[in-house]
Amino acid sequence: MPRRPVILAYHGLGEVPREHDPHNMMLPPKQFVKQVEGLRRRGYEFLKMADLAGRLREHRDLPGVCALTFDDGSLDNHDVLPGLLERLSVPATLFVCPGLLGEPHPFTRPESGVRLMTLEELRAVAAHPLVEIGSHTARHTVLDDAGYDQAYSEMAGSKQTLEAMLDEPVWSFAYPDCGYSRDSPRAAEAAGYTSAVTCSGRGGLRPFELSRESPNRLDTPLLFALKSRGLFQPLYRSRPGRLARAAMRRRRHGRAAGRGA
Repeated sequence: MPRRPVILAYHGLGEVPREHDPHNMMLPPKQFVKQVEGLRRRGYEFLKMADLAGRLREHRDLPGVCALTFDDGSLDNHDVLPGLLERLSVPATLFVCPGLLGEPHPFTRPESGVRLMTLEELRAVAAHPLVEIGSHTARHTVLDDAGYDQAYSEMAGSKQTLEAMLDEPVWSFAYPDCGYSRDSPRAAEAAGYTSAVTCSGRGGLRPFELSRESPNRLDTPLLFALKSRGLFQPLYRSRPGRLARAAMRRRRHGRAAGRGA
């Protein structure tokens, strides 16, 4: 059976207490290594997003292809990730927001101590041969409701800013919070990107609506196996999946009520 192409959407790598990481953005490095090693044993070929987009343009087969992507540009993308990529002999694409460089991570709590890369750190990691830099808008602007002009302005502006900062072309884009309007794919192409990725069950294999699976620190090996095979979202949205989630909510509510008694 052909292995489906898979694009994985990570954020950061690090050991951060869960109470400081409410969205489970930070994945322990050992967990990331095990996931990539498992994909390698399954025979996957790893590509940067620009190379994956090139194959799409050439109408080449994609089964057995995997792209590792990281959103937001946290410091571990500079301090931790390159060494792991070298160890695993795989590339990755980092989607960064040039207007947020050096700021605290917007989606972890201040107590986490996690921040985004500075310009100097971004330039250093961009020079690594296993790393591609892509855009995530200037300041993580969600494009769910964006008209064509706004979407184009956000995507073209962040692309031009990154290219000026890094003195190299930026070909790949990630929609913040996975959200994109009807006009966004057309705007992404007009802005000069060769691909744009989403997540959370959206998109497919169209170059400017490429779907990604989102591993997180709570994933068991079984759950990651489902995500990396494209089975998690269909199961999650199925009637049995909805019933299972409702049962879990009832159990949590019951436990909370018991503690409050």
